[in-house]
Order: sequence, then C-alpha cells, then structure tokens
Amino acid sequence: MDKLYQFGELAFGSRIKRLSDVLMKDVKQVYKDLYIDFEPTHFPVFKTIYEEKQVNIGKLSEFLELSQPAITQFVNALQKKGLISIVTNKLDKRKKIVQLSNKGLIMIDKLIPIWEVIGNQLTDLITNESTTFMNHLKLTEEKQKENSLYKRIIEHQKKQVEIIEYNSKYDSLFHDLNIEWLETYFYVEDHDKEVLSNPKSYIIDNNGYIFYAKYQNEIVGTVALMNEPEGYELSKMAVSPKYRGLKIGQKMMDHCIEFAKNKNWNKLLLYSNKKLENAIYIYRKYGFMEVELEKDSPYERSDIKMILRF
Repeated sequence: MDKLYQFGELAFGSRIKRLSDVLMKDVKQVYKDLYIDFEPTHFPVFKTIYEEKQVNIGKLSEFLELSQPAITQFVNALQKKGLISIVTNKLDKRKKIVQLSNKGLIMIDKLIPIWEVIGNQLTDLITNESTTFMNHLKLTEEKQKENSLYKRIIEHQKKQVEIIEYNSKYDSLFHDLNIEWLETYFYVEDHDKEVLSNPKSYIIDNNGYIFYAKYQNEIVGTVALMNEPEGYELSKMAVSPKYRGLKIGQKMMDHCIEFAKNKNWNKLLLYSNKKLENAIYIYRKYGFMEVELEKDSPYERSDIKMILRF
C-alpha cells in the first residue's frame, strides 16, 4: 500500500512533487532517446524567450512569477549551452536583453513538434472524471503507472515512422547510413563498397528491393532484400544512431516480413555476427532459426546464418 495515499490531504504536496518528478524524468528520457540536448526544467524560460523574441530578466521573472535569482540561474544555464545570447539594452546599458541564439533557433524547431506531442499526451494522461481533486490526482497517478508519459510519447513518435520504397535520390543516404553502421561495429569489406556504391545495379536491377525509414521528412534507416540463388536475403539494415530509441529496425523488419509473405516467398535468410547479441535476440524473436554457415560466406564478418521459413 502506498503510504502517501493513506496520508490523504496531508501528503498533497508530496504527491504533487512525486508525480512532477516522474513526469520530468519521462520527458528527459524522451529528449535523450531523440538526441535532443535539452533539459525539461528549462522549458518555461526558454519558451518564454522564444515567444517574446527579446526580453529582460525582470520581465521573465514577472511573466513566470519566479524570483529573479531563479530566472538568472536558468538564463545562465541556457547561455552555457549556447541556446541564448545576451545583449545590452541600447536605452539602458544596465539592463540585459535575452534572446535565442542561432543554436537556440535550431533547437526550437526540433522542440516545437515534440512539445505538441507531450502536451497532447499529458492532456490524455491527466483527464479524469472525478468528484474531488484528490481522487483526480489518484487516477492520474494510476494512469501514469499503467502507461507512463514516456511510453505514450515514444509510441506516438514510433507511429510517425514511415517505410517507403526505393528512390535513387536516396542512394547516398543508403551508402552513408550503412557505412556508418559498418565502421561502428566492424569494417567495410570490398563487397560492401561495391554494393553500397551501386545499389541500383547490384540490388534493384537484380530483382531486389530497398526500403527506407522516413521520420519527420528525414531518411533515418535503410534495409534491402537482395535476390540470391538460395532466396531473398535480408541485408543492409542500418538506422541512424540518433533515432534508435524509436525501434525503427524492428519496424523495417516487420515491413520486410510482411512484404515477403505477400510475395509468397517461402523464406528469408540473413547473415550476422554473434557479437551483435541484441540483433540476434530480435531475429530469434521473429522466428529466425540458425542454420549451418557455408564456408564461402559472402561476408568475412559473418559467423552466423539464419533463416525464417513461412
């Protein structure tokens, strides 16, 4: 039993603080997963500066009803991150004007769509039918435990990932994303260079397929189904490190498996390396079974071959 529940109204402030801490932690994790270097606690000051264009410390204190020392701490932190710049008031040089820096303007473009999602999910989370505020608070706490704000936001963002078909204008991204992945975990083999530099001739013109994961108008992942004598090989799967928290690889895997079934193929095969433990775990979860690896494997780095039969 939660003791704070038992304490009733006496624990009102403690419960509000606890819930606030949990929600802040969730939003912080969302920013981390989406590679946005921003602190949730900086939101009120940063957004006010954005809306006001130029504002002094006194006005920020007035707008947010926070003490000037507290506002100064937030401003100093934002300035340290390079998100704001401070200029001297032309009419009164004793007063400092705060505005977004170029880096801050770039950051705000990333944050605005995420803030919209956070706002929508918070609205759903805290909307409860209740007769008292304490009961309303209890329902909100229960909903947060059952399906946290973090999960709600990430699930929403995952739905924004779109799998699209091959387009030659993305050939350079197909090359760069895969090279980045190979250099992170292994090394680039000669066969990789040939295929990645000429995906149309090596894959598309050979009755193969290439798909891209698109998120917020950016290509963030690739995967190929290569036509081989033994069957179609699931290959060239790479996801931008910035967006791996959205489980884009699994979404591309789902798409490829569904695509193969619709084509009435009887199997998919892949080559991997056992040191990629998370990837091997996911392959097994999807039903891929390990089979004997031929001696003349097409990849030097491969030490495991797997097949998914339909």
